[in-house]
Amino acid sequence: MVHGQDPMIEVFIYENQQLLEKLEDILLQGEKQRSLNSEQINEVFRIMHTIKGSASMMSFESLAKLSHAVEDLFSHIREKKVRKDDWDDIFDMVLNASDILKTDIEKIALGNSPDIDNSELIKRIHKYIDVISRHTRPKEAEKSDKSAKAETAENTVDHEVDYEDFDAPYYKIKITFEADCKMENVRAFGVVNTLLPYCIKIVYFPENLMDESAAEKIINDGFVLYIKTNENPDVIRDILNSVMFLHNYSIILLGDDADELPEEIAPRKEQSSEKSTATNRPTASETLTKQNFISVNINKLDKLMDLVGEIVTTESMVTKNPEIEKLKLESFEKNSQQLRKLINELQDIVMSVRMVPISSTFHKMRRIIRDMSKKVNKDVDLVIIGEETEIDKNIIDSLSDPLMHLIRNAIDHGIEAPEERKKKGKSPTGKLTLEARNAGGDVVIVISDDGAGLDRKAIIKKAIEKGLTTKSEAEISDKEAFSFIFLPGFSTNKQVTEYSGRGVGMDVVKRNLDKVGGSISVESEDGKGTEITIRIPLTLAIIEGMKLMVGDLIYIVPTLSIQESFKPNMKDVFLDPDGREMITIRNGVYPIVRLYEQFNIEPKYTNLSDGILVMLLMEDHPYCLFVDQLIGEQQAVIKPLPSYIKRHNNNLRGLGGCAILGDGSISLILDINTLAS
Repeated sequence: MVHGQDPMIEVFIYENQQLLEKLEDILLQGEKQRSLNSEQINEVFRIMHTIKGSASMMSFESLAKLSHAVEDLFSHIREKKVRKDDWDDIFDMVLNASDILKTDIEKIALGNSPDIDNSELIKRIHKYIDVISRHTRPKEAEKSDKSAKAETAENTVDHEVDYEDFDAPYYKIKITFEADCKMENVRAFGVVNTLLPYCIKIVYFPENLMDESAAEKIINDGFVLYIKTNENPDVIRDILNSVMFLHNYSIILLGDDADELPEEIAPRKEQSSEKSTATNRPTASETLTKQNFISVNINKLDKLMDLVGEIVTTESMVTKNPEIEKLKLESFEKNSQQLRKLINELQDIVMSVRMVPISSTFHKMRRIIRDMSKKVNKDVDLVIIGEETEIDKNIIDSLSDPLMHLIRNAIDHGIEAPEERKKKGKSPTGKLTLEARNAGGDVVIVISDDGAGLDRKAIIKKAIEKGLTTKSEAEISDKEAFSFIFLPGFSTNKQVTEYSGRGVGMDVVKRNLDKVGGSISVESEDGKGTEITIRIPLTLAIIEGMKLMVGDLIYIVPTLSIQESFKPNMKDVFLDPDGREMITIRNGVYPIVRLYEQFNIEPKYTNLSDGILVMLLMEDHPYCLFVDQLIGEQQAVIKPLPSYIKRHNNNLRGLGGCAILGDGSISLILDINTLAS
């Protein structure tokens, strides 16, 4: 069954992937607390109810059956007390169900049929429902049977509950969806399914949502629901606020005798007479809430960013045109400044739209840590710092794999077994920290653990065996020794396990980071733990840069990376014991990197006193770059180096890309991290 680019399938995939991510987050939080609170239980029930409804709608029977089984489980959990011992099995079952649903949805996205056999898991869930039922009193079980029955007529849904519902209030809800969101009738069906667990009765118009004409009616007149519920109106608002592509909605509280209350939901006359002495409820004013979020395909954002990049380049070509500069036109200068201001604003907005918090990537790691800890019998606590740090969407997509490999290594290699940790005087529970922070134009991500640390001797021994170095152990620095672990096929594990030992993890990390202009460094202390630092650019698109000239070539350095530029005083320059040039500045000592030596080019100046030193900020190791002169600021659209240049030139270390200047010439953009190393 190949679905191609069917928009209904696309929406089904996107919305259910979001729900499953939310589900996993709730379950992992609950597992830490060893149980779920009533709010979390209701949320899981609602998520499974929604997935069941949309899967049934799309005729994905296996997904619908599995989500229905989990929904039944949580329906029982909502009504009965779950024993503390039962939660571990519940978390395992539901996370297993979540994995199956995710895998099946990925298959649907590839145009295949969801074909995972989930019958055993469904049987296991149903058995567990029986177990929970046996833990309850007969009266409660009776109530459960009553609440499980639901009568469904064309457009009326009765949902019996286990509390007295005669005094439950009535509400009228009117919903409109975003223009051109498509499948309005399917979305309306989803709203009904989502509200159902919270309502005693629901009546909705248009009545037959499966009729194709229903979508047109909803576009023209909106979707109207009448509900009877004892639920807090704020809960109903929260539910509606989570509906995707919702433009706005209104909720009106109605009296029992309201003229517009449909017959199907209105109270029976005998009930009305019994309650004639009750005080009338006040009619609430209509409350309007606007949904401020829409989903946008990332490809459209990429295209928009490319267009902004072209605008930046073209604006530079126009304003820096030598023929126009000769004319000295004051009005042109004024107008071009206004244009530059507007382009900057446009660029800032487009960049901010593409920036997403790193929290989603960090939280995905919780599941990996949870599953792996159980398999290797280690207790590991995850600490997350700086999850609100934002990064370009395209870069964040390249981070999941490196982080997964690094975390697996930390748990498998680094953190010791509980007994071993106790012998060393450590807590039996290991600590793994994920930290993100901004540093200039980069994002720094630190993965640290309090485990055994890297075995320097074993790494060097393996490197010598593989012929990777001819130096003796004493000659190899820690940095050089730890860098061997990123080479393909390098592993000190004697046994190949499910997670490591093949030497194919860390080189994948290095390759993925190289693709996005990132770098990685390792620090480790024997018995204390390991800290791995990843530096990646905030964005791959546009930078504010400073143009530097060496010989006839122009290079660009990100302005955020420059601390200062100055003419050096030769009295402050000296050579260290290894023969490297150093300079003393305000009681600090910094290495000097001569750019012309790095790229084998002919400079204008070789004497330090004739040129300029530019101090570049690297978080751990600032250094000074020697160039002929500074030219001025330049907004640069980063273009990758052409593949044919990469193929035929091995001396590209220190280059992060290229940019087109205002006169049409090409400038190289420096990567200050790899340049220093």
